[in-house]
Amino acid sequence: MRLGSVLVRLSIVILFLFIIFALAVNFRLITLPPHYDPFTPPDLRESPSWFRNLKLKNLDLNPQACLQSIKQTGIADTLLPDSGHGPDCFLEDTLMLERMSFAKIKPEQTRCNIAARLYLWERHVVQPAAQKYFGQGVKEITHFGSYSCRTIARSYNMSEHSTANAFDISGFRMADGRLIGVFARFKDKGSEGKFLHDVRDGLCDYFNLTLSPDYNADHADHFHVDMGWVRGCH
Repeated sequence: MRLGSVLVRLSIVILFLFIIFALAVNFRLITLPPHYDPFTPPDLRESPSWFRNLKLKNLDLNPQACLQSIKQTGIADTLLPDSGHGPDCFLEDTLMLERMSFAKIKPEQTRCNIAARLYLWERHVVQPAAQKYFGQGVKEITHFGSYSCRTIARSYNMSEHSTANAFDISGFRMADGRLIGVFARFKDKGSEGKFLHDVRDGLCDYFNLTLSPDYNADHADHFHVDMGWVRGCH
């Protein structure tokens, strides 16, 4: 039997066994520790595990699972009523985000899964990076918002902002009051620029699309993140 044929058959068997195992876990025929169970909502306060991406995908598909994870953090405890602003602009599965694990933000309505991913990023990327470069934490993250009923610039396609499936981050206010703005400091060669590049790169680990000043002039003053179909880190 040719090696290629053997590998194909082996792959099919492995895939079949994986599907059986996943179904058994899903229907609770097999019980895994919560930290390793991809179907259990993640504790956003814990360091991300190997199963992080699977767990986050579950939050994207299951608003109630997302809310369960958010409730554990204490930053919100309910989803807001769905609302529409035309056929292309609507709000569903959203909450009011007023803070993350340590940093506060100007209150903004955004989708639950966006809030969960921002929380993970702020807790496990932003704060450690701030301590690394400045020996202090970030007390506020400034932003340009989440929901906006509009198209992508110079396009007829609706923006992910039209469903609050996106977020624009403009800067970071340190514990000592200093503001590190994306527009002013992203190209800086010192610690502030390195910090901004690190937190931008961290966004790429949590969101489908991340756009920064490296992408184009439209993003010179902020980091855009979303959970749309397009993927990229720029």
